[in-house]
Amino acid sequence: MVQLKQFGKYEIVRKLGRSMTDVYLGHDPETGRPVVLKIIEEARDEYTQLVIEAERRGAQIQEQLHQLDPRIIEIYEYGVQGGCFFVAMAYFEGKNIAEVLQAERRLEPLRAVRYAAEVCSQLNRLHAFVSDVDGQRRAVVHGDIKPSNIQIGANDEVRLLDFGIAKVITYTHNLTHHNLGSPTYCSPERLSKAQVDAQSDLWAVGVSLYEMVGGSPPYQAQDTRKLENLIQSRRPPRALPAGCPAPVRAVIAKALAPDIRRRYPSAAAFESDLRAILLNLPTAAETEKHGTWEANATIQKSPLEPPAPHRGKSRFWTFPWAKLRAPAPRKEKGVWFALAAGIVCGLLLAPLHYLYAFHSASQPLRPPLDLSRSNAAQISQTWDLYQRLEHQNAFLGRWSPALPLNESMWAALVQASNDVIEGYRNSSDPAISDFDWKKARLCLRYALRIRPSDPEARGKLALCDGYINLAANPRLPAAAASERNFLLAAASLPRSPDPHLALARLYTYSFNNAGRAAAEFIAAERRGYRNGPREFEAQGDGYLLRAEYELRQARHANASRREQSRWLSAARDDLERARTLYEPIAGFSRVSLDLEQLDRDRNEQQQLLSAQLAAARLAGRVKGKRNGRRSKQPVRRRQLASSTLWR
Repeated sequence: MVQLKQFGKYEIVRKLGRSMTDVYLGHDPETGRPVVLKIIEEARDEYTQLVIEAERRGAQIQEQLHQLDPRIIEIYEYGVQGGCFFVAMAYFEGKNIAEVLQAERRLEPLRAVRYAAEVCSQLNRLHAFVSDVDGQRRAVVHGDIKPSNIQIGANDEVRLLDFGIAKVITYTHNLTHHNLGSPTYCSPERLSKAQVDAQSDLWAVGVSLYEMVGGSPPYQAQDTRKLENLIQSRRPPRALPAGCPAPVRAVIAKALAPDIRRRYPSAAAFESDLRAILLNLPTAAETEKHGTWEANATIQKSPLEPPAPHRGKSRFWTFPWAKLRAPAPRKEKGVWFALAAGIVCGLLLAPLHYLYAFHSASQPLRPPLDLSRSNAAQISQTWDLYQRLEHQNAFLGRWSPALPLNESMWAALVQASNDVIEGYRNSSDPAISDFDWKKARLCLRYALRIRPSDPEARGKLALCDGYINLAANPRLPAAAASERNFLLAAASLPRSPDPHLALARLYTYSFNNAGRAAAEFIAAERRGYRNGPREFEAQGDGYLLRAEYELRQARHANASRREQSRWLSAARDDLERARTLYEPIAGFSRVSLDLEQLDRDRNEQQQLLSAQLAAARLAGRVKGKRNGRRSKQPVRRRQLASSTLWR
């Protein structure tokens, strides 16, 4: 298990995360200051080239912006080193809003408004800036506003991060095709027309503010296509929590209005309304005549609100002889009538009250239910609530109101586990311990209690069990249990590359079997997976480990000369295979150190080969001398014999 410890002059402290690039916290020994390193290995495919170009131009823009506004993170340097493009920038200590939301679920509305106002302030400066990149002057927008790109410092200072796609948006015609930008925070215009401008940034701020106040994004779906369709449908999102102040609700409604003409025209206008809320002043959003999606707020009203009483008189009582027709009510009849009316009302209201109580209790489980940001304890709490509601309503059988929750609970559990599995698959991180496999296993165990016979969930559960065991027991014989799990996952998931990637890792580092690992990498590629630097490094490690085993066999004292030659030849071939895999990704993880070890092993192989050749030449000369002495004696005898004969 290899991890990146050094990149150029920078010492790596820890990994901070991954989006389009790997992000590390590093230390600059020359200046003694911490730095943030964004690293992406170079490749010739279109997507990688697009991302590298995005990061390069984003770094240029951010470098110029910092000179105008010190709130923009400073860029120290950027360029190419060791086959990787990198950006080194100042480290702003704190947590991003996504991390805060994961810990706190939602933020107090005024606190969220304060953060959003600061983001708008920085966007106002950004949108007014004209970038001079490559001799062309162009307007600049951020292009990737979301909670994970808003960093909060120790004193509630706000910093806007990641200008990696800021420049590309002015050149690219279809961002969603390249997955630059997060669909959850994309405006309807950006999704439908690739229209990326200042308005798309403001929409993303509105979505982020909604998420801070409500605890989840306004639009959620099971996959990206459904999510994009939902946003483009311009349907209203769920109502915000009842405790959200009316001014905040109005501002968010205006920011996410389906009609772009009713949204805020600029970051300055958006900030002005947010500052007004903080100062307890009226906002422009509240004074507008036309609502946006306030119609959805009706779901917040009590379903038990009684209808207004009928104030008109019955036509029967308008006649003068009405009193003659209507018998005078008796006190006993009135009591019985009231009692009967009470029973009827009770029978009618009891089911309504029951359904209302169930609706209120089950609100956290209703779609769109998102467990991806929840930790294991929170997922267990959600599952306990689901189980409790299911048991309480089991007596109703197929009419139980808890039955529709099965689908949303299943989808949320599977999605949360998929986020972990896909996160590892799409990452270059070689450390499996950086991924929450235990959370994924917990979600899949709960999911299988809903659908016990689902083969895909069983296969993914076996995959997670294998990784958990491998992280705790990387060496044989304990690591062999992971092989059984991975093979079971491969049988249950015949079209997935994930079990084969797991087996390749196991065979490389636990079994030290480069041949079996290579076969598993090929199997993963056949299932649509494209090997990245992590996989190239693992294959190189496999060949390097095998070459070192072959060198040990060549050094063995009992090895014959022929066996030694065979081991040395095999070691030479494997070292060359490892070098071919290492050199294109030099600088990634521990590849630079592996190349140094490879050179040492290559020198040892050549020394052993030279010693063998020298020994062979020496043995040849000795044998030649012995053979020469043996051949001369018979000749002399023959000569003597012949001379005697002629005498």
